[in-house]
Amino acid sequence: MALTSYIIGSGLTALIGGISYNYLFMKEENIEEKNNLSESINYSLIDEKLNDNLVSSKATPNLGVTFKDKSNSIITICREDCGFEFRNNSKKDRQKLLRYIREYEKIGKVGFINNHKKKYKRKQDLIKKI
Repeated sequence: MALTSYIIGSGLTALIGGISYNYLFMKEENIEEKNNLSESINYSLIDEKLNDNLVSSKATPNLGVTFKDKSNSIITICREDCGFEFRNNSKKDRQKLLRYIREYEKIGKVGFINNHKKKYKRKQDLIKKI
């Protein structure tokens, strides 16, 4: 009789202890998750020439794994976001493409677009905002 009451008592104590432990520490984990920034922070930096540069804390999307994936991604970013066509037909163009890939991985998508956006593309974006 003593053995069965010991087993039932210890099992019940372990169950109640586990429930209370989860209840107490689940609240602390939820508070820590709320403190993490899930959304990006966007802000502007003004350089010496009074040009406004948009900076984002959001992680940049990955270009790809292979050189072909990265080069195709950079070419589409140049065409769609920056407003110029990138030709890939000579050794100089390949070196330029490698330089663009390194720059994109170093400063991110927003910085890359700000550095390479053409004037007519900037004017089109301003007209769309108005």
